[in-house]
Amino acid sequence: MSTDTLKIELYGDMRIEFCGRDLLGVLSKKSVALIAYLMCAPSRQASKSTLKDLLWIDAGEKAAYNLRFNLWSIKKNIPEIDGENFIITAGSTCRINPEYPVEKTSLERLENVNDFSREDLADIIEKGSSLIFMEHFYLKRCDDFNDWLTLERNNRERRIINALKRVADSFEEKGEYKRALDILNKMVFLSPFEDDIHIRVMKIHQRMGNIGEAVREYNDYCSRLKKELSVGPSRELKESYTSILKWAQQEGAEVVRIKDKAYNSDFAAATEMLKGIFPGFEHGITVEIDNWNNLDQKSQELFEALVREKIITIGR
Repeated sequence: MSTDTLKIELYGDMRIEFCGRDLLGVLSKKSVALIAYLMCAPSRQASKSTLKDLLWIDAGEKAAYNLRFNLWSIKKNIPEIDGENFIITAGSTCRINPEYPVEKTSLERLENVNDFSREDLADIIEKGSSLIFMEHFYLKRCDDFNDWLTLERNNRERRIINALKRVADSFEEKGEYKRALDILNKMVFLSPFEDDIHIRVMKIHQRMGNIGEAVREYNDYCSRLKKELSVGPSRELKESYTSILKWAQQEGAEVVRIKDKAYNSDFAAATEMLKGIFPGFEHGITVEIDNWNNLDQKSQELFEALVREKIITIGR
């Protein structure tokens, strides 16, 4: 049996390689789109009529020729392996040959967690593999294909998030919190405004005893919500945050260390926000600042305003 391999990377910047040779330089974008569509279609097949409408709807009578030419180009550049062609054309149908060896990428294996390994996970996290399906791919004057691509991208995103959630669950159950956080941060990248993910990040920091990081996660997320969506945190998010802070006080972990040098913010708005979050606190949260003299003026004003409102006390 031949050791020749075909690798098709559908995530990030799409790649097609045969025996290590990059084929994107010799295949047209329409050929690449045709391959991607067939790889994702049910049973990996589609009618020729569907492919013509998807990729050459404005070509009229030339659509059939364009399809034939691109199929010929694919066959020329992705040769037979053990007598098997990569794409089979029979009658009115085109399909990916199930007997043709195509190497699965780590993200494709991730979609099926049973076929997923820690080596795949390391590839995704440590090498920075993109999680976005065909991230920068676009065809001019092919609205139907681009609409399909948007829908497929959204569907793949949800599948990846669900798969990552199961992996994070596994790590969390085993007490491997750092690895669980790595996975959750990838989920935040894919879906930045899902409260459930941020709540999980905060709670893992709580289990690790990193209350300051839980506070940072909450504040960063609230700032992003305000900046990009013009909304405040949900009640569930605020309740989870308050619960973590109450736990920290009960456990004697109420000190939040401040190491950064700049907290340039709207301190009046921050004060009002914190007053709403901590209505039941009789004493301010202790904030220990190691570098007070190095803070800029607005940062000092922020903390002083919080002290005046009895939301925090400062230890130096």
